[in-house]
Amino acid sequence: MKKLNTPVVHHLALSAVMLAALTACGGGGDGGGGASLGGAGLGASSTLASGAQDSSKAPEDGAPSSQESAVAAVDRSVKPMELPDTVWPINYKLWFRPDAALKTFVGRGDVEIEVLKPVDAIVVAAHNLKFANGRTTLRKLSNPSEVIALVPTPQTLGDFVQLRRNDGQIAKGKYLLHMEWDGKIQFSDAEYCPPEEMARNPFCSAATGVFKVGLSTPEGVSSDAIVTQGETNYARQWFPGWDEPAFRHSFEISAEVPGDWQTVSNAAQKSAVKLPDGYQQVSFEKTPSMPMYLAFFGGGKFDVLSDTFKSPLDGSEMPLRWFTPPGRSTWANFAMEWTKVAMDYYYNYTGIPLPFKKFDTVAANDSYDNKPNTGFGGMENWGSIFEFADRVLTKPGETPTLYSVTVVTHEIAHQWFGDLVTLDWWDNVWLNESFARWFDRRTTIKFHPDYYSFSDYVLDKHTVIVADLKDTAVPVQRNLNDAGSFGFISPSIFVYNKGSHVLETVQNYIGEEAMQKGLQIYLKDYAFGNATPSRLWTSLEKASGGKKVADIGDSFIRQTGVPLLTVDAQCAGDRTFVSISQESFPNQNAYPASTWTIPVTLAYGDAMEQRKTFVMATSTTQLELPGCTAVLAGPTGQDYYVSNYSTQSWSDLLAKAQNFADNKPLLLNIERDAFRLLSVGRITQGQYDQIKGVLNLPTTLLAKTEASQQKMMAQDAGGKEDYPHALRYQGNLKLRENQKR
Repeated sequence: MKKLNTPVVHHLALSAVMLAALTACGGGGDGGGGASLGGAGLGASSTLASGAQDSSKAPEDGAPSSQESAVAAVDRSVKPMELPDTVWPINYKLWFRPDAALKTFVGRGDVEIEVLKPVDAIVVAAHNLKFANGRTTLRKLSNPSEVIALVPTPQTLGDFVQLRRNDGQIAKGKYLLHMEWDGKIQFSDAEYCPPEEMARNPFCSAATGVFKVGLSTPEGVSSDAIVTQGETNYARQWFPGWDEPAFRHSFEISAEVPGDWQTVSNAAQKSAVKLPDGYQQVSFEKTPSMPMYLAFFGGGKFDVLSDTFKSPLDGSEMPLRWFTPPGRSTWANFAMEWTKVAMDYYYNYTGIPLPFKKFDTVAANDSYDNKPNTGFGGMENWGSIFEFADRVLTKPGETPTLYSVTVVTHEIAHQWFGDLVTLDWWDNVWLNESFARWFDRRTTIKFHPDYYSFSDYVLDKHTVIVADLKDTAVPVQRNLNDAGSFGFISPSIFVYNKGSHVLETVQNYIGEEAMQKGLQIYLKDYAFGNATPSRLWTSLEKASGGKKVADIGDSFIRQTGVPLLTVDAQCAGDRTFVSISQESFPNQNAYPASTWTIPVTLAYGDAMEQRKTFVMATSTTQLELPGCTAVLAGPTGQDYYVSNYSTQSWSDLLAKAQNFADNKPLLLNIERDAFRLLSVGRITQGQYDQIKGVLNLPTTLLAKTEASQQKMMAQDAGGKEDYPHALRYQGNLKLRENQKR
């Protein structure tokens, strides 16, 4: 490891008396070349936004933080999984400095913490970080002149370090924990993922912690920059801390970087001071309370495209910026306009403004295509999204790609679903990703239907169905085990896409208005906190008058496979008697489901305009409909099941096909259901040909079905899944029982 940089060495020569008098570290706002070390941090106010204790409990030690009363309503009941719940971070002042070659960095931090009961050690997560000898200390906020030396001791298993006293326990109370370390900047070593490591772990990636990217001008002139990536638990390669989603705390980030760099972080920049050695010290304001994996810093010779977003809620204005490689700021014109449209949509939909003074997106352009296994295309860092520019920026005169449209709105959706409200543990990562996928589809359909339509969404649903029938299928809500580690959500299609189709199915049942109202309740109740599936379902049930959302949602996210509904409708006099059975569509699932709780909507009537909705939780059900009528299950074409019919019911339904002639997504779904049924011998080739002929799909839709088939075949042959981030986890995920939470 590289030794500490010169400014830090000068500080090490200070006497203990002088150290005791210095202000808290973080480098923020002191105007000097190096931030102070081991300070008391008395000026730090803090936001305790989740997890640590009952909000009504009086502080055990030190003055209460000024913002605590403002977050008293935050639900803090989610507990950490791997780190102890006896020590909780409140505010983190972080400083770091990369070396000139961008190979290593030094860092330090002062963390305001609360120890809830006497402990033998404070445990933090750290990976490939070297703690500076004799530089880890603890100061009680009520007695900052007393310095308690701590000894960093790595645990045998996992990336956890125990910070111990030389003797005795650490008493209950509020403290300032000071740490110093040095680490490695990834991509500085071409052998980070050598062939033997790739063979052992195909998800090996260097785009973790602090990593180097290149910024290339249109003329090919390159310069190096650095950015960070913390999801899932890679922030521990940048700084030691509490990197589970249950821990939410605020951050004050500062850094010393080359003087000609543009810099960006989650919060607004508050100062930039030139240093004698050609570096600059940049400091950023305190962030809202958030999990450690969302902390972000970027620095390099970026160009900046600036604009302003006007809130539809109160008319206030927020600066928007796209950081691009040099000479490419105009390449972000479409992305900027789409950012404004998407943010306007989410502000109106949620009714909640973002808690930032500015909103940034950073695009670096060479790593995605030129370096292997970066593992993601975009990251939703709160207030500062990161994208790989090769796929999101558009050269003037060229047409934006579908990916560039969807990834922008996907990451913006995360600012609420994932950032404002965060999953409780990684088996529920679908609470982040399924929502972002659901919204990126819906916003694209609404504002860019030339790129993506509900017919495309039907085809996507059937791509998911095919994957959900294989022996590689996994539940949307994963029951993680200790063999999880790298690539733990692969195949990603379930966490992203199946979950989004489950959300669509729920909305079709409770209605768009109730869905929006329920999600507003969910975001309000758990803002700056953590979500679980049961919390989501409860919010939607409140908004829908108590409909059985929990039973429906759990049955789809906790099981593999696809329900097959078979409908038999028989006319007797002036009534139609409908019998429906459910079973698991024939599959190769390791543990196939047999029964779901399914919201079923039937279309019927002379013009098939009438609707009957009910919940089916048993293997069979019967009901009556007025009149002598054909029956169609799932008239939106979006519900997550496959529909089959008795021979007579197919005939009656096809006789009404002209009533659906303008509903291309529905026609396509009927044809795709029939194709699925043909593949498992539930209907004959003759029946399928008749169905396809009567539906008379337009040539454009037939071409899309062929393209969809080819895409599925390519994936079967080992093709790469295309998702904003293929998540990985450093180490072994702790097993948690597959309980309802």
